[in-house]
Amino acid sequence: MKCLTKILILTLTLLSAKVFAQDTEVVNFTVVFESVLNLNVTGGADQTATFNTPALYNLGIDAVGSTTITMESTSNWKLEISAPNFVEGATAAIIPINNLGVWCEATGVHTFGNEVTSAYTTLASSMGITIAPQLLIDALGDNDGSAADNAFTLNWTMGTMQNTMNPLSVFAQLANGTIANIGTFTTTASLTLTAQ
Repeated sequence: MKCLTKILILTLTLLSAKVFAQDTEVVNFTVVFESVLNLNVTGGADQTATFNTPALYNLGIDAVGSTTITMESTSNWKLEISAPNFVEGATAAIIPINNLGVWCEATGVHTFGNEVTSAYTTLASSMGITIAPQLLIDALGDNDGSAADNAFTLNWTMGTMQNTMNPLSVFAQLANGTIANIGTFTTTASLTLTAQ
């Protein structure tokens, strides 16, 4: 019995030694949230307005096409737009940029009148594009969020004389020499997303 007791005590001692023979280390974690501001053109990066009837020269093109965009931002943001005048190749001939107009639709979770605001949400209220940047969409509430929150469609119009667009028809501008000649003219619009 004494032998059995000694074996039991020895076993318990060894098991206790194993339990108490441990070491603990720690791993420290740091999370850094940096500012993110991302603008993506997701469709309609190339647009063409073709004037080939008297009605189009007189009244313009209501629906040239549309461009879809998304914004991802960790802070409130605003979107501005600008473009240089249309130019014809290497010639000095131009089309004043305010013949190009844009109006926008909110297609994401954030909507006009809630998280965002714009004065240009219908064809009749189209913004005439200018060389200097103009505010197209602004924060109304908290408009930070993902691409699903901040999705928009930009609807392009040309020569329609709406709102702040050029008040003269394309025919009238050809007649008075503002637009020097017919031909193929190009420009590149710039969208600028800025954190607020």
